[in-house]
Amino acid sequence: MSNQKLVSLSLAVFPILAFVGWIILGAILGFNNGPHEPQSYIAALGANSDAVKIIFPIITLFFIIVIGGLGFISNSMEGGSGHFMARFGFLLMVIAAPGFVTEGGLQMGTAEAASLGSAQTAQTLFAAGGAIGALATALMFIGFLVIGLGILKQKNFHVIIAAVMVIAGVFTTAICVIDYSNQLIVIGYVGFCLATSALGISLFRSAE
Repeated sequence: MSNQKLVSLSLAVFPILAFVGWIILGAILGFNNGPHEPQSYIAALGANSDAVKIIFPIITLFFIIVIGGLGFISNSMEGGSGHFMARFGFLLMVIAAPGFVTEGGLQMGTAEAASLGSAQTAQTLFAAGGAIGALATALMFIGFLVIGLGILKQKNFHVIIAAVMVIAGVFTTAICVIDYSNQLIVIGYVGFCLATSALGISLFRSAE
């Protein structure tokens, strides 16, 4: 299998798997127990710490794979009018990735502390994870929208895919700035998953 097909399958499949992972985690914790309700959310993390410590690393890995796939997309645009924007957007996403991983680790730490009854430690870890997560997620989605702008400029993928990338990037960045715990942020992630999956499908078709 060629690198292009491997990357295209990764982009098509892993975003959907990551989103399914979030749904499973939400079902385990209870969809009403989100970060917008810190006390109940921390309690739910503690009550399901084993599941949290399994699901969070898997979801994080899936997103890292998707970022790598977007790097392939930006490299494939070399020499085109949108290459610089795509490369810069990818760079922003790479910079954001360690923060994204750190947030996942702090969420796992929150779950562990809550399960052991260390409420103060859990609250501290939760607050730190939220602060880091807001910055990392905003930076990641800024990078995502810049890649979308590069694709719009170069027109190497369908304009609708690029438009979804830009809209998802702007919307999610705004949510991160206004209120990172707002449940509406899921809309941005839906756009992210749909756009990256569509990129993967388009890339796979072009490899045929």
